[in-house]
Amino acid sequence: MNLLAIIVFLIASLVAGSLLFWALRLGIGPVPTSPSVQKTILEILPDNLSGNAVELGCGWGQLLNLLQVKYPTQTIYGYERSPIPAMFSQLTTGACIKKQDFFNGDFQQTGLILCYLYPGAMEKIEQKLIPKLPSGCWIVTHTFSLRKRHPVNVMKSNDLYQTPVYLYRL
Repeated sequence: MNLLAIIVFLIASLVAGSLLFWALRLGIGPVPTSPSVQKTILEILPDNLSGNAVELGCGWGQLLNLLQVKYPTQTIYGYERSPIPAMFSQLTTGACIKKQDFFNGDFQQTGLILCYLYPGAMEKIEQKLIPKLPSGCWIVTHTFSLRKRHPVNVMKSNDLYQTPVYLYRL
C-alpha cells in the first residue's frame, strides 16, 4: 500500500469509529430525513414564528437548511453531540451548532423545536424539555409523536411508509 492509501484508510476508520461510538453512546446515529418527509415538514411548518428555530439532534444538517429556507430572518440553532456530523453541519449550514446535550440548553427565546428522535428521547422531551419551553412554542416531530400531547395537525408524507409529521403548540 502506498502512503496516500494508508492515510485515507486511517481517516475513514477514525470517522467510522467516531460515528459508531456516538451512535452507541446516544442510542441513535445521525439518520437523514427523506426528501418526501422534508417536503411534508416544509408544508406543516407554521408561517409566523416569533423566536428562534431549533433542531434537536441535527445530524448532517438537512433539516437546518429547511428551517433556513422557511425562516430566513430567524436565528437557527442545531444541537448535535456527535462531532463529525456537528462539524459537517457547521460547515454546510448557516446555523449555530451547539455541541451539547439539548436537555441542558436554554430555550427561553425559542419559537419552534424540530426533531426526529427515537421514542425514548421523545418521552424525555415531554418530561424534561417541554417544561422549559415558552408558551406558544411550536414543536414539529416526524415519525415519532409526543404521546402525552395532542397535535394541532398531522400530515402524512407521500412515501412508502406514509411517514407522519406532527405539529404541536404549547
